[in-house]
Amino acid sequence: MATNFQPLHNETHKSVKIGPIKNVADLKDQHALGLVVQEFANAASEFPVVFLKDNSADKYFPVAMLGIEQNTNVFVTEDNRWDANYMPARYTHKPLSVIPHKDDKNKFAIAIDLESPLVEEEGLPLFDDEGKETEHLETRKQALMSYIEHEQITLAFIEALERFELIQPKNLKVNLKGKELNLNGIFMVDEKKLSELSDENYLELRKKGYIAAIYAHLSSVNQINKLIERHAKQTAEEAA
Repeated sequence: MATNFQPLHNETHKSVKIGPIKNVADLKDQHALGLVVQEFANAASEFPVVFLKDNSADKYFPVAMLGIEQNTNVFVTEDNRWDANYMPARYTHKPLSVIPHKDDKNKFAIAIDLESPLVEEEGLPLFDDEGKETEHLETRKQALMSYIEHEQITLAFIEALERFELIQPKNLKVNLKGKELNLNGIFMVDEKKLSELSDENYLELRKKGYIAAIYAHLSSVNQINKLIERHAKQTAEEAA
């Protein structure tokens, strides 16, 4: 899908309006979506929350699993609606994004994708008649900047897990209509290693607020059953 991101400007984009997310066709082939640690509790009530590894950068990152098979999202309906109570925040910011400021790489600027279907005449304005930011835009900007902060906290969270050697590969086996599938390339916190941490190290994780996120992540593996059920249902509907 083509994009056209431009730094948001009160003159250039004075008449631009943004509508609500109605169609998530661009997620149909996406079997995982990135998360920040602050989302773990909400996401874990719907999806398995696991870690993947970017081998080129030798870094882990957390995701919500949205499908059992590659390029399959079981939370997108046939008519391209989102069928879950929680939507990962990364997606809800569309069509706005954060880019490095052109004059200072340590600062950020807000950009808008003018090719997004969310840019529509019936949406909410970003600027008023005088070119001032609307309350809607202010709210969206605050959410975006909070997300940037949460991404930095998530990096620190993962660094702590790595430092204590808590992230370990996990081979999940699922049974689809008698066919056993191995879900490889997944990483999870090793609960045994967690329980063996020294009091000092465990206290460090607790003081930083990481323990609740870790247990949300560990409990979320039970949502694999939901993925299997949804996958089976969608497969049956497609075959009908």
